[in-house]
Amino acid sequence: MKNENNRKTWEQPWSYREGILITLAILILGFALQASSDGAKFSLAGFPWNLLSGLIFLGILVTLYWWFKQTSLVKWLGGVKLALPAIFGFTFLVLMMGFVKQDVEPQSAISRIFGLTHIVHTWPFILINLYLMVLLGIVTLKRLSPLTWKNFGFFLNHFGLFLVLFSTALGSSDMQRLTMNCYEKQPEWRAVDASGKTVELPVAIQLLNFNIDEFRPKVTIIDNETGQIVEKNRKAQFELLDRNAFDLYGFRVEVEQFLETSGKVGDAYFAVNEPGAAPSAKVIVTDLNSGNVVSGWICSGSYVHQPEALKINEQLSVVMLPAEPKKFSSELNINTQSGKNIVTTIEVNRPFKIEGWTIYQLSYDTRLGRWSNLSVLELVRDPWLPVVYAGIFLMMAGAAFLFITGKPKNGGTEHVA
Repeated sequence: MKNENNRKTWEQPWSYREGILITLAILILGFALQASSDGAKFSLAGFPWNLLSGLIFLGILVTLYWWFKQTSLVKWLGGVKLALPAIFGFTFLVLMMGFVKQDVEPQSAISRIFGLTHIVHTWPFILINLYLMVLLGIVTLKRLSPLTWKNFGFFLNHFGLFLVLFSTALGSSDMQRLTMNCYEKQPEWRAVDASGKTVELPVAIQLLNFNIDEFRPKVTIIDNETGQIVEKNRKAQFELLDRNAFDLYGFRVEVEQFLETSGKVGDAYFAVNEPGAAPSAKVIVTDLNSGNVVSGWICSGSYVHQPEALKINEQLSVVMLPAEPKKFSSELNINTQSGKNIVTTIEVNRPFKIEGWTIYQLSYDTRLGRWSNLSVLELVRDPWLPVVYAGIFLMMAGAAFLFITGKPKNGGTEHVA
């Protein structure tokens, strides 16, 4: 056998070198096709055409494998020296998705031309995914014969991964991610997709009540001339109004009274609970250097009330920042075409699932804040998700099976692709 270093490229037996070259060629071809299409977004046709194309792909793959499984080419396609570079190529594209924000307008010509903001719908991803599925399919078929206990564990592992890639590729065209604006007491069954197209749903949703819990507001000190927050050691300082006293930029701030929702009457604030009511606090501020003391009200303001600052000297003022949301939720009345009527409450990270749809709490009218009568929902439908879960389960089962069976008793090693 020739030494690997002395072997010419594409001279048998092929090795990692050829595997790396093939993966690079697929990626380069993919990016070239993507650039030639000016960054267009590609996806398969929806059901049933995606399922039909998937079945045709499986039929061709199985047929060609059984016809040519004894050839050196098919044996090499099912080997680790080709699979590893393909996995690295696929991982490279997945990492790019993590570094470049997806499903947004591209910010540069390079992002637009190469489709970096929608990688799963680009030629490089489609080609490398197809290539990896071919390799995994061959490896999976190889593990069917002979059907030993050890091969069974590897089959579950490889087939599970194949199923994940297969269902993800086919299901991307059937997945729906929509945004719905729900106003209180107004049933809504229309939503919009990422392109702004209106979609009528088999689900009608009515917002019964929107609730928001907020953190105590923060206070800081601003420059009277510029209106900018003062920085100390190049950092802005903030203090949460959850204590009766604290130090801030060399000033002692004492909270004499805090009102979570209030309105102004004359020179003072009083507790009210009506739309537009804003947090306010009466504070006493002492300059720790000069000993000067000032007192008065500060208010974060709202869409009804103007914010109010307390001037502590000619250069500086104390201000209250708008309260940040801690948790917000929507009480919904949901009706389906099948006759179901459900009243439920959703909040961030606590969605509700009904008839194939998952309803997420997305946003609200931030201008109105706690008084918002609008809840922005996200509705997601992915009919291929159970297949993805099945593939993950098979991978876990295969890993557990291999762990239990352990290494071969003869101490040998098995070829793993």
